[in-house]
Amino acid sequence: MAQSLAADLQRADPGASIVIRNDFAVLGRLLGRRLARGYAFHLRDARRSYDIAYRLFTGLRAAQTLGELALYALGGAPLARTISDVGPDVVVATHPVLNAVLARLRASRRVPCPAAVVVGPLGGLGFWVQPGADLHLLNYPEALREVQREAAPGSAVAVRPLVGEEFFFAPTQVRARAQLGILAQHPLVLISGGGWGAGDLDGAIDAALNVPDAAVIAVAGRNQRVPAAITQRHASDPRLTLVGFTTRMCELLSAADAFVTTTAGLSCLEAQLCGCPTVWYGFGAGHVRDNVAALQRHGLARAAQTPKQLTSQLKAVLATGRGQTSALPELPRAGQLLLELANHHRELRSAAVTAG
Repeated sequence: MAQSLAADLQRADPGASIVIRNDFAVLGRLLGRRLARGYAFHLRDARRSYDIAYRLFTGLRAAQTLGELALYALGGAPLARTISDVGPDVVVATHPVLNAVLARLRASRRVPCPAAVVVGPLGGLGFWVQPGADLHLLNYPEALREVQREAAPGSAVAVRPLVGEEFFFAPTQVRARAQLGILAQHPLVLISGGGWGAGDLDGAIDAALNVPDAAVIAVAGRNQRVPAAITQRHASDPRLTLVGFTTRMCELLSAADAFVTTTAGLSCLEAQLCGCPTVWYGFGAGHVRDNVAALQRHGLARAAQTPKQLTSQLKAVLATGRGQTSALPELPRAGQLLLELANHHRELRSAAVTAG
């Protein structure tokens, strides 16, 4: 989301200076390293402990407040120094852990410029929404009412989703298939476990291959442990194509008739923009579970807990057909809103200097 936001800012003002700090190190070397390693470990190898911790810190208000205060105490000073060294007109956080620290720095006036936070998912908004932030940029307009209950009045705005610009100009299915070299006209199911290749990709592939005549493309991301096992099991099935990390998700989602995700992340928005129906499968820990529940409530995704349920859901999706063009591209651009916020801050600062 940070890269997409930077590109949007550059389009709005080619002369803008944009600095990205793309890791937890802005919260201090020790805390940053523990957060990065711990998050990856819990999602891959210890989902139950992650789920318990998530339920605690998002289910009990006192626990969430305590967690935010601990993050602020440990990471506030390093983040404040990073911001001071850059001297920005506006600063934006795109991760819930950073949102919590940045908003408290702003509320305590340790950050003198406006602070904006991104609200990425539709559900599980816990640490994403922060009353101390000047502006909340929402990827999902459906989340607006919930965010408004917690955010400062007038600070929440639904924006054009922070995904790659190519998704707003997605090719037709026929063109996407031609670009990918897909000649057969069989139903096509795309499966992804995100950049990490998380979740039960093997079970998802089995379920998709149980759909008569369906071809399957599975994206394993950077997970090097998965491809070998899958290749060995399905080497003789010509309907399966396995790929690693790819930058061609726009074409893949445009070519597919159904999209299976285990993580329910930004790819759900990308699929919506490409007109590809989404089915979540299997990976029900922590924030993923809450986001999937919200996506279901708003009719933006189906859900399946088992391979058998996934096969059934895919058959239903394929019988219904692809979705309609999304209205999301017509929302305000986040880059323009941030430039307006930055310009307003500069004007106030200039007026204060003149008055002084």
